[in-house]
Parts: sequence; C-alpha cells; structure tokens
Amino acid sequence: MPFYQYRVTNSQGQAVVGTLQAESSDAAHKALSGSGYNVQLIQELKAATAAPVPQKSVRHVAPHKISTATPVSQPVIKRVSVESPSAGPVLNSIADSVDRSATHKTKKGRDKDLFFLFSQLGSYFRSGINPVQALGELTNRTPERYHDSLKHAAQVVSEGGRMSDALEKYPYLYPPDVVGTVRAGETAGFLAEAMEEIGAKMELSHRLKRRLTYFGYIFAATIAITPMILGTVQGALASIKQQDTAGGELPVMATLGKAVGKSLLHDLPLTLLIFGSIWAFIAWFNSMPMRQFRHMIIIRTPVLGGRAMAESMARLTWAMGMVSRGGLSPQQTFLLGLQSVPNLFVQQKLKEEGQRMGESDKLSVALRRSDLLPVEYGNIVETGEVTGDVPRALEHVARATDADFQARNATAVTSSSFILYGILAVMITILAAWLLTAWYGGLIQAIPTDGSFICW
Repeated sequence: MPFYQYRVTNSQGQAVVGTLQAESSDAAHKALSGSGYNVQLIQELKAATAAPVPQKSVRHVAPHKISTATPVSQPVIKRVSVESPSAGPVLNSIADSVDRSATHKTKKGRDKDLFFLFSQLGSYFRSGINPVQALGELTNRTPERYHDSLKHAAQVVSEGGRMSDALEKYPYLYPPDVVGTVRAGETAGFLAEAMEEIGAKMELSHRLKRRLTYFGYIFAATIAITPMILGTVQGALASIKQQDTAGGELPVMATLGKAVGKSLLHDLPLTLLIFGSIWAFIAWFNSMPMRQFRHMIIIRTPVLGGRAMAESMARLTWAMGMVSRGGLSPQQTFLLGLQSVPNLFVQQKLKEEGQRMGESDKLSVALRRSDLLPVEYGNIVETGEVTGDVPRALEHVARATDADFQARNATAVTSSSFILYGILAVMITILAAWLLTAWYGGLIQAIPTDGSFICW
C-alpha cells in the first residue's frame, strides 16, 4: 500500500505532520478524521521517501508536532472500505475487519458511568492524546462491565478502524444514540466535542432517572408492606376471637404472634404470585427488544414526552450543525445527524424522512416535512442555504432547541415530583382506607353477640 504524508491540526489548533500507509487518500483522510484531527493536506509519497512500516504493525503512534523534517511513521491501515457518498447511509463505512453481526450481551450500562467515561474521553481527545492511549488508561478507571468494550475499541482503533463500530458491538452498554454521536464525530472530525456532548447529556439523564428510581423504590416498598400489614390485621382479629373463646386465659403475645404468622403464611402464595408477575412484567418491559416500544410510550407520556422530544431535537440539530461543517450533502448531514437522537421512536420517523431525500433535496425541506420542529427553525436553515452558511444557521437552531430542552428538563424534574408524590399520596390513602375497613369489619365480627367483651 502507498504512503501518504499529511498535515493536520488537533482540537487545540496545533499543527501536526506525519506519514501513514493506506489504500487511498480517502482512506487516509477518514482515518485521520476519525482520530479527531482536521485534515489540511494529504499527498502520496514516493517509495524512496516513505519510511518502511511493517505490514503487521498495529501499534498506534500519535502524530508529533512540527519539529523535524523527518516523517513520523503511523499505523498501517488495513483493508479500509471507502464507499461512495451517493450510497445513502455510507457514513457508516468501516474497516472490513469489523463484523457488525456479532454483538456481546453484557450487564446494562448506566448513565452515570457513561457520563464519567465520555467526559474523560472528551478531555483526552481535546488535549490531543492518542485515542488508543486514552481508551487503555480509562479501562482501569471504569467499572468492570466496560473493560472488554474499551479494550476492543482500542484494538479496532489501533488497526485503523472506527471506535463507533467497536462500541456498537455492546448494545447493552452503549445506546444507539451514543454510538451515533461518536460516529458523527469520527466522520466529520469533531470527536472531542462529540464526547463532551455525550457526557453532558448523560449527566442530565442520570439526574432525572435517579429521581424516578427513588419514587420507584417508594412505590415498591408501599406495595410490599401492604400484605404484611393486612396479614397483621387479620391475625390480630383472629387472636381476639381466640381469646374470647378461651375466656381471656391465653398468653397475649404468643397467641397474637401465632395468629399473625398463620395469616401471613396463608397469604404467602398469592403474595409471591403477585410479586412474581410484577417482576416478570418489569423485566419484559425493560428488555432490549422492547426498547423502541418503551420510547414510543415515553414520547406520548405527559411531561416526560415533551422532555424526550425536546432532547431529541436538541441532539439532532447540534449533530447536524457539527456535521455540516465537513461539507457533506444535505442528505448525508441529515442521515448522520439523526443517529444522535436518543429516542428511537423519533429516530425512526426521521430515518424514514431521510430515506425519502435525494442528493439534491434541501435540508430545510426535510426538516419541515418531518413536522417535528417549528416552522421558524426550517426558515432559519433555509436562510443559511440561501446565504451559503448552513453551519451557522444550524448553530442558531441548535442553541434554540437546547434552550427548549433545558427548560423542559427543569419542568420535568419539578412536575414529575408533584405528579409522583400525588400518585403516592392517593395510593397510600386507598390502602389505608382498605386496611381500616378490614380492621373495623373484623373488629365488629369479633365482638360477642351477647354484648360481652373480654379485656386483658
């Protein structure tokens, strides 16, 4: 394979030169962009000037700053597949060595862990540190469930592949929108910003989910304690009858404990069946095949649905704004940007619209046809198309949609508290009324018909 000399700048604007071996200049350009560099020049070197690089070398050496005329050797890029931009979703082009069909089932990832992981990756990439080195160091500072995925990602990157393709093999750890945002950053050369964006959004998601989980625990505890209270009430009433029959001569605590235990044991099968059914439903509803259905339910839920839609639009417009700086066509910009949308139900609707687009269609037309953004936002993008500054227009739209998302996120946090507290109050009131009715009715039945009542 030929050698190519390149001149790039990192995220801090520092100039970097070096050489790498690849099948074509396009393959070399994609490899450098995927590492977070802005490519300024790529030209093929003659065989006499190219530094010999072993074909089997997979060691990734970060480019050095300009300080010498000697070319810096780079990793050999093996079998990089470069597809034509007219092929639609060609933005997922990857090294042939990556097999997308093989995925790994692991424990589910957590938003908190992803926040720490990607915020640190953003810091590494912004400082110009080699991605392989960054992934290797973070492997030792993340929960064990992420170790294999990070090692795999480091290996794929060292061989000239894309990090997003490695992360895609671990769907339980990295949601589709995380993979899509990383892929957009690799393709358009804003990988550091993509990592920071993922970290910021995961932090907000973690805060909201933590609040909802807290209320979930309260509901579960309320439901769990109800059979115990009911069994205690029924056992206490049974002990009163036993004491009345025995003329009050039975030991109080022993009789009460035995009656309550018998009542709880009698209700145990039904209680276990109810809890088993609830657990099975929750496990089924939270399973991976139900992910898109869950997202459809969420988007149609009051308060949370508005937040989910606002977040999806904020991520879409931000990603399109960053991607458009790379000079891609409107269709490619739209298709690549929608992969960053976290709600899969909304993402599917956008994908259907993107597949109807042609290479000559305008981005503003597609945004209007999707009917997911206000008409004014489409007009802003159209103005950018007329003036030839679509990235700036999308940047304005992204700021507006992000402000809307921040407002709806704050509303969701506050409103969900009131709603959930209200539901909890109603549930406790109903359960308390039911238990008091059972106690009162049992107490009336326990009073002897001759009017006598035994006191201890």
